[in-house]
Amino acid sequence: MADENEQQTACKAGRDEQHCKCKQRREAAAAAEAAAANGEHHCACKHDAHDAEGHAISTEPHLGFIEDLASLIDIQEEATVSRTVLREDGLRAVLFGFDKDQALSEHTAAMPVIIQVLEGKLRVGGEGREVELTAGGIVYLSARLPHTVYAVEPSKMLLQMFDNRG
Repeated sequence: MADENEQQTACKAGRDEQHCKCKQRREAAAAAEAAAANGEHHCACKHDAHDAEGHAISTEPHLGFIEDLASLIDIQEEATVSRTVLREDGLRAVLFGFDKDQALSEHTAAMPVIIQVLEGKLRVGGEGREVELTAGGIVYLSARLPHTVYAVEPSKMLLQMFDNRG
């Protein structure tokens, strides 16, 4: 462990970078950060398939991650904004930023979804009832269930869509 720490310290200082174990990790992290800044998902895997919208998806087992979801979207005054942050086979993740009193009017999704509140407070309605969620709260909505989303205060949410239609 001490050798690896010394090696990482040397690498960060610009010495022995050619042989450093953390060089690849830093390069992969930099590529992921650049891709995230452009609204793209990045991973070091083979992309040999495409989704219905023509985006590359991986059919190889891999680990993808986003370190801080909430930082990837800003709340804009009197607006609702969204940004797709992940597309994989059968899964899409979209961030939303809502200013206070902004809403998504009643709509349905063709697939099951999970809504997770990252910041703020949202009211989600469906099946003739409403639930109020704060940071950390989630709600599951089955496919084709009419639902609404209302921002009680400025909020950020993650929408995860699960598409098993193949």
